[in-house]
Amino acid sequence: MIGNLRRPRQGGGQGQSAVEFALVAPIFFALLLGIIASGILFFQASAVSDAAQGGARAAIVKNASTNNGLSLSGGCATGLPISIQAAAQRAANILAVNPNSLCQLGTSTSGTSFCSGGAADTLVQTTVPGDAYIEVCVEGGYSSPSAFKVKVTYVAHPLEPLLGNQVVLTSTSILQAQ
Repeated sequence: MIGNLRRPRQGGGQGQSAVEFALVAPIFFALLLGIIASGILFFQASAVSDAAQGGARAAIVKNASTNNGLSLSGGCATGLPISIQAAAQRAANILAVNPNSLCQLGTSTSGTSFCSGGAADTLVQTTVPGDAYIEVCVEGGYSSPSAFKVKVTYVAHPLEPLLGNQVVLTSTSILQAQ
């Protein structure tokens, strides 16, 4: 009679595995999605920083090649705004840089703290949703610039399909004119 007794099965059967998977899978996939979104956001933040540095570097090079003779009379005649936009796009090739002209004088979106010289020394763009937006401040004015500040702002949407969130990424690069 003792030989007829069955041993209980170990592991609880197939139903237990399905329940465990149903409990753990959402947490695992949410964690995986969070890691991927964080990586993309970090990559975009790095590109925004590279764009600001590239734009400031282009402003300094253009300033040195014109012997401090920068002027915005006549629109983009000096080529400074165009070279800043092109350098920012090359440095941040994964982002779409705003195609609108950077040749317009205006007030920075970040207020007077960005450019102490005011609107006369600030170049801005008309914003385009989804594109990186560039602002340039020429400290000391265009006749004798002492420093160039290039600010790049990009609105990232790392989890937009799921949560609708947006993250504003901003980087400012300041280079002294010599």
